[in-house]
This record gives sequence, structure tokens and C-alpha cells, in this order.
Amino acid sequence: MSLGAPARADELVKFASAGRGDPIQGYLTRPKGAGPFPAVVLLHSCLGLPANRRSIADALAGWGYVALFVDDFSTRGLKETCAVDFDPAAPDAYGALSFLSGLAFVDKTRIAAVGFSQGADTVLKIVASGNANSSGFKAAAAFYPPCENEADARLAIPTLILVGANDDVTPAADCERLAARQPGSVVKLVVYPGARHGFDDPEFGGGSQLLGMQLAYNHAAAQKSRAELRDFLAGRLAR
Repeated sequence: MSLGAPARADELVKFASAGRGDPIQGYLTRPKGAGPFPAVVLLHSCLGLPANRRSIADALAGWGYVALFVDDFSTRGLKETCAVDFDPAAPDAYGALSFLSGLAFVDKTRIAAVGFSQGADTVLKIVASGNANSSGFKAAAAFYPPCENEADARLAIPTLILVGANDDVTPAADCERLAARQPGSVVKLVVYPGARHGFDDPEFGGGSQLLGMQLAYNHAAAQKSRAELRDFLAGRLAR
């Protein structure tokens, strides 16, 4: 895998939501070189794009991945979707997958989905919706997902789940039960002691009570989760 600083960061791109046709936009960051590179579709929380979006994308590009951070909200005039089921999320993710698959510098056989909170809920729905050959994604990672929503699901592709032990929005216990139901090593679950919801987002550095959710940045958990993501992607998206 080719490593290096991103050659072109935060390029605004537009594509269609799969099966819906809704115009969607996102932010594309790619490594130096011609590729083809593995790629990651990034799905934000119900609060929209995170404050550290650029940092996440730059890290992925530095590891050798094309990163596409999907913006579900801007073209729809939305600010947040925390009190509703956001049905377009999965079609938007598949639209991003299709867009990446058509780029000459992307290896369409090595694309992962990574989501945060509501975006992580979408990730679990995607990996539980079919099988490894039909989903189009080769691997998935879910940061603090609501695992109870997929309590009885069988996950079809390798999935990394990262959650805080003190998360009272999406409890770790639900993810422990989900992971325990999966065969073999399909799921890797990591629970961070003392961490709450949004533990990887510096915007919540002092702790925040927002829309009924207790959010708090945890530097140690954030650093460890980024290393876990790096190692997981390296293992699952290798040639």
C-alpha cells in the first residue's frame, strides 16, 4: 500500500443516492500517486459532519486510502436527524460506493464503510442486509452504533465496533450481545473504559449535553480507536 500525505484534500464531489436519485455531495481526499487505492466511505452522525472531518480524512489518506465523507444533509437542507429514522442513509452510502467504484484511482474490490453513531447504525444495517458478495463493501467499522437496532442480525462481512463503556446513548452492553451472536471472528468489539458517546470528536472536549445526549471527548479512547481502525483496515483491505 502506498503511504503519504494527501495530494488533493477535501475536494467537493457530487453523486446520486442509489435507487433514489437524490443529489448528494461529499468530500473526497486521496493519497499521492496514481493508485488504484483502497477506499473508505465515511458516514456522519445525526448531528451532521463532525468538526474533525478533515483530520479523519487526512489520516486515512496518509494510510493509503481514498476517503469520501458523505454529506447527507446539505443538499436536503437538514441540520440534524437525531429524533427520526433517516431512511436515505443507506441509499446515500451505496451511492457513494458506486461513485468511488467508478474512479480510475480506486480499487473497487477494496472499499470499506465507516460510520459514526447514526452513520454507524447505517453501517450495521448495510452489513446485515445481505452477504459479503452482494453488499459491495469488503469491511465495515462502526463507532458507537446503536447495536440494539440489529440485535438479531447476522453480520455478513468483517466488522469493527468501537464503543465507550460509559455510553448511555448507545450502550456497550447491546454491542457485546450483538458481537456474541456472530460466528467466528466476523466482529471485533472494543470497549473503552470511561468513554462516552462521541469519544473521538474534540468538539465535545469539555463534555456536552445535546438533544438529550451526553457527549464527551476522550483523548485516550480517540487515539486508541484511530489505531484500531488503521490496523483493522490494513488487515481487511490488503491485496
